[in-house]
This record gives sequence, structure tokens and C-alpha cells, in this order.
Amino acid sequence: MDNYSHRPRKSLGQNFLQDPNIIRKIIAHINPEPEDVIVEIGPGTGALTRYIAPHCRRLTLIELDDRLVTGLQNEYAYSDHVAVIHADILKTDWQTCLPAHKIVGNLPYNISSQILFKLYAHAKDIKTAVFMVQKEFARRLAAEPSTKDYGIMTVLTQLYGNADILFHIPPSVFFPKPKVTSSLICIHLYPDRYKDIEDKSFFHQMVRTAFNQRRKTLRNSLKDLIADRDTANFNLARRAEELRFSDFQELYHLLK
Repeated sequence: MDNYSHRPRKSLGQNFLQDPNIIRKIIAHINPEPEDVIVEIGPGTGALTRYIAPHCRRLTLIELDDRLVTGLQNEYAYSDHVAVIHADILKTDWQTCLPAHKIVGNLPYNISSQILFKLYAHAKDIKTAVFMVQKEFARRLAAEPSTKDYGIMTVLTQLYGNADILFHIPPSVFFPKPKVTSSLICIHLYPDRYKDIEDKSFFHQMVRTAFNQRRKTLRNSLKDLIADRDTANFNLARRAEELRFSDFQELYHLLK
């Protein structure tokens, strides 16, 4: 499929990757291997797919654009190990294509957070994620405490794994050119690392509540969760952005 034979849909956040050097660089980090089961989100015109499909055991492509789905189905009609699913990734039952060794894709900027929450909800069935995201979003995943990028996504990412920014990708390698720089990120998932945090929903709620009023101290932002619990040994005069993951872990146990 030719990138230019399909007019990108702005409503779907489509920016098609077209630079062969960047594509090869991304594939080197995805590193598809003969036994890999891989899921690709939004394969589009198949820029990455053509390098992944010949080198993995099974590949599932999830694409929303019906025009692109038809092209992908035609291209891989005789590849028994490649499945093309016409669906919205946020409405798809991920269990139908899991477990998987790797999940990859160029994520639409406006739904990157939602896709990551879906990823974390299925962390037990996925080993690694390699995504292209907006540079500012990537910085939020790998931020350090007491910085402007440190927030909800940083802490929740640490709950499920480790995020690394691999390299940045200029707008010029896409068609059409986005107005922002992208980054390739790799998230290695370790869902059992914090077995002591059993109630993930409560941990999510606590972190969200703390950061939703990030200029307030924890004593004020979490007052409804703290209630009459004994937190005398925890410094609640700090703000959420000052806490490391271990601090949130300690706070979780105090509030639970």
C-alpha cells in the first residue's frame, strides 16, 4: 500500500510513517523473533508490518480505518500467521489476541493515555510494549520526582513496569507531518513486582486524587481518603510531585 493513495484521516489522528531509515531503527528495537507473538496497534499502511510479519510466529493487526483494513487483508491474505482485526483498540477485547510477547504501534496522540491504561490492565499477558508517542507524553512516563513532567502516568507506569525513551522522531518522517516531535518508548512489564499492592484500583484512585490537586499538600488533597487513619509517621506536608514510588507504596498501606 502506498502512503499517498490513502488520504490520512485527521479524526483518527493518522500520520503515516514513511522514512525507511527510521523504520529500520524502530524494527531493530522491536526485534521480532521466530517465536514471538506480536500485536500491532494501528498498522496503517503497513510500514512496520512488512518488517515484522516475516519474522514472528503470530501477528495480530488491529486497525480502525476500513480502507486500510481492506488493504491489509489483501496484502496478508495468504499469510496464515497474520490476523487483521477491524476494530477500535479501546473497544476491543484484548484477551482475544493475548498472551503476547510484544505489543507495538504508532499511537494516536489523543488516546495514548487510554491505550496505556488498557495495556496495564492486561500487564500479566504482555511482556514488552514498543510505542511511538508524542515526545511530551514520553517524558511523563519516564520523569523524575519534583519535575513538571512527573505525574499520574509516571507513577502508574512504575507500578506495572519500567519505561525507557529510546530516541526521538522528527515530524519530517511522517505523512502528513505532525506539529509535534514523537518519541519511541519501550515499556518492560513486571506486573508481579509489587505483589503487596493487591488493590490496584485503590492505588490508582489514591495517585489520581493526589495529583489532581498537585499544588496542594497531601494532607489536603487526600483528606477524604485519610479520614481518621493513623498517618502520624508519614509526612503529609509534601505535595504529590515530591513523592517517589516507594512513598506512594508506603502511603497505600497506611490508607488501606
